[in-house]
Amino acid sequence: MDLRERLRDTDEILLHYVPLHSLLADWGKDLESHLSEWIINNPEKYQDALRQSFAAGCDFACTMTQSSSPWRAEPFGLRDRIHELNWRSAKLAKEVTPPGRYVLAIVSTTNPDFLEPLGNMTYDEVYEGYKEQISALLEGGIDVFLIVGNHIDEALIAIEVARDLCDVPIISQNIFYSTKNGFRTMMGDNPIKASAKLEEVGVDVIGGSCGLMTKSLDTSEWYPAATTLIKEMRKGCRGPLSIQPDAGLAQLADGKTVYPVSPEEMVDEVKAWVDAGARIVGGCCGTSLEHYRKISAAT
Repeated sequence: MDLRERLRDTDEILLHYVPLHSLLADWGKDLESHLSEWIINNPEKYQDALRQSFAAGCDFACTMTQSSSPWRAEPFGLRDRIHELNWRSAKLAKEVTPPGRYVLAIVSTTNPDFLEPLGNMTYDEVYEGYKEQISALLEGGIDVFLIVGNHIDEALIAIEVARDLCDVPIISQNIFYSTKNGFRTMMGDNPIKASAKLEEVGVDVIGGSCGLMTKSLDTSEWYPAATTLIKEMRKGCRGPLSIQPDAGLAQLADGKTVYPVSPEEMVDEVKAWVDAGARIVGGCCGTSLEHYRKISAAT
C-alpha cells in the first residue's frame, strides 16, 4: 500500500528507520569514511543491518544518503560519483525491503556552504545539485523521500525538485534546538512557522528530528521534550506528523560513543507522541535496535 493511502486509510503507527549513521559502527564502520561510500563497499553489512532493522519492527529502510549530495560529497573527493552513491544505496536497500515496508531516500542540506544570502550558492546551483541526487535515487527504486536539515529554504528547493520529477510521497523534518525562547530551527523559525512552511508546499508528512530538543542532562526529560515539540508542530499544520529525537547527548565511555537514554524511557513516552499526533515514530542518533524492538512491542 502506498504510504499516503496507509496514513489516510488506516490508523497504524509506523516505525521510522534505524539511524545507521551511528549504528553501523557495530558492523565496522569507522568515523572517517564517507557513509555512502562505505555502504557500497560493504553491501553485505549494510543489508544485514537493514534486515535486522526490519526484524526489530522498522517500516522503513533508509538509503543513508544524507551526505551524498554534490556539496557534501565533494570534500571526500566523491563529486564525480553522485549517481553511483545514491543509485547503488537505493538498489541495495530495495533488494532487502519486504512487501509492506518502504525504501526511504534521505536528502539533506547543502553543507558546508549555504544558499544565498547566507552563503554563496544560487538557487539554480542548489536546484541542479538536488536534481542530480534525487534523479539517481529515483532510478534506484525508492518509495519515499525524507528531506531534512538545518536550512528550510534549501529543503524547500529539494521538495520542489522532487515534485518536479515524480509523485513519490515526501516526509520532511526540521531540526529543532532548545533555546531560551523555546524550540527554534538553526535559522530561527519556531515549530509553528517551520511546519506551516512545509504544509504550504504539500509535504505528505511533517516532522522533527535530531537536534537538541532539550538541554537537560536528566534522561527522564529527553523524550517528553519531543512530546512538547509535536504539540507545537501540530499548531502549524494539520497532516500526519513524525518524530525522531536522539537518544540523549552523546558521551564518551571507555573510548566508545554512547547515548544515555534507554529504550524503556523511549517506550514510556511513545503513547504521548501518538496522542499528540505522531503517525511515524522512532529515534535518530544513538537509537538502537533494542529501542525499536521495545517500541514495536508496545505499538
